[in-house]
Amino acid sequence: MVLVITFGSLLAAGFPLLTALIGVGIGVSTITALASALDLGTTTSTLAMMIGLAVGIDYALFIVSRYRAELAEGREREDAAGRAVGTAGSAVVFAGLTVVIALVGLAVVNIPMLTKMGVAAAGTVAIAVLIALTMIPALLGYAGKRIKPTGQKSKLLGGGRAKAAEKSARPNMGTRWASFVVRRPLAVLLLGVIGLGAAAIPAASLELGLPDDGSQPTSTTQRRAYDLLSEGFGPGFNGPLMVVVDAKDSKTPKADVSTVTDKIKALKDVTTVTPATFNKDGDTATITVVPDSKPSSVTTEDLVHGIRDAGVQVKADTDSSVLVTGTTAMNIDVSQKLNDALIPYLILVVGLAFLLLIVVFRSILVP
Repeated sequence: MVLVITFGSLLAAGFPLLTALIGVGIGVSTITALASALDLGTTTSTLAMMIGLAVGIDYALFIVSRYRAELAEGREREDAAGRAVGTAGSAVVFAGLTVVIALVGLAVVNIPMLTKMGVAAAGTVAIAVLIALTMIPALLGYAGKRIKPTGQKSKLLGGGRAKAAEKSARPNMGTRWASFVVRRPLAVLLLGVIGLGAAAIPAASLELGLPDDGSQPTSTTQRRAYDLLSEGFGPGFNGPLMVVVDAKDSKTPKADVSTVTDKIKALKDVTTVTPATFNKDGDTATITVVPDSKPSSVTTEDLVHGIRDAGVQVKADTDSSVLVTGTTAMNIDVSQKLNDALIPYLILVVGLAFLLLIVVFRSILVP
């Protein structure tokens, strides 16, 4: 619907959709074919499809819009297609490169799943760029005169030469807006800064972390079960921690496990510590710890760090290793890795994008 309104032509509106779907089809098919060999999850193809559709439509839109603008200036169709690819096509290439940099840059986080998702989505973006530069010009050639110049709509949508001439006589909305910004640059700049500042206020109280069932809508069975367990057994029952004591190098494994249990019981925010369960050899044990707070709370995160700190002391005294796992602990670890990687990721992505823009504009101020 949006593309039909933008182009005023069903045929021109169909080109970006067709090429985007073809690009996504190739990308998702490739991901599916390699899913078993590379251990790709189902979210990988979903991310590739989402980003591939978005950039595929945009990139084709750039070239088709420029082609129609060139036609409106009176150029021949082959010349207009060449100019469209030479100008808008260059923008497509560099825009695609910036997206690829951002997606491949997820490798900085050092989480294999995110790295695979980023690389797969980047491949889909690269395919979208190639299709926009090759297939769109070919389709424009096949369409011929059925693609109208800018301002001239198809008869199907009620357009005509008289309306096109009347519309072209006055500047469009983009031209009028640009003129307004140029006339009052300081006012627009101030308004933009104030608006962005207001939009950024919630970031001051932002809590980063992976969601649990407590963030689900209250109408879902997951949330109702979560609330019932919290009411009956305490909020920490929804996120128990599994503590593993590896005492293979210790001469007194049972005594070491007992020491670890006592240290955990002495920590804050601990509701229940189950008796240790040993393996057949009696040198490794698991202990379940139920926190007093909900899984996504800062208090539970502090408890995980407290158990690990206690484990360091136990390791120094007894040669037994204390490890914390479970869904709650893994979510805390993933969130911590994401937080730690945020600044390096921004430096890498923004830095490479800045260098790329310097190449494009041959300027430092513009980038």
